[in-house]
Amino acid sequence: MPDPLLTYIAFGGNLGDVQANFISARTAIAELEHTSLIASSYIYCTPPLGPAGQADYLNAVIAIESRLSALKLLDALQHIEQQHQRMRAEHWGPRTLDLDIIAIGNQIIGKQSIATDRLNIPHIEMHKRQFVLRPLCDIAPNWQHPRLLKSASQMLQTLLQHGETALPKGTAW
Repeated sequence: MPDPLLTYIAFGGNLGDVQANFISARTAIAELEHTSLIASSYIYCTPPLGPAGQADYLNAVIAIESRLSALKLLDALQHIEQQHQRMRAEHWGPRTLDLDIIAIGNQIIGKQSIATDRLNIPHIEMHKRQFVLRPLCDIAPNWQHPRLLKSASQMLQTLLQHGETALPKGTAW
């Protein structure tokens, strides 16, 4: 069995009792075989991307150690989303729960690496999204992107230097 890898998972949602969904999903992830919860960021309220007229989102990141393969973890996360009535009707549309694998150790999976149509690791847009980087910096500010060779805090600082307004302090969960 492989050694456990430190893995970061982003949480998002803007329908229903999102905070309760986050807590329930975090518990379900911690209960996956060969998986341990290591840390949780604060929860941040952020404006939506995508279609107009959506409610603001809540966003957070957790760190786990897991021996699951990337695709087994993805399958497990998608099952947890379905248990929370996640519907995939509209790209970037409203959702009860969105779970995205941000990073798995220093692995690169997807474009120009291990071939998979289902998964890109590190998450392909993470360096452009404060709603991912801000909570990631709560728990792993020194995590280094294996392609960009920048830390989470450096990537966040770049966004802020290019005019993004810093998110207000998050809340514990």
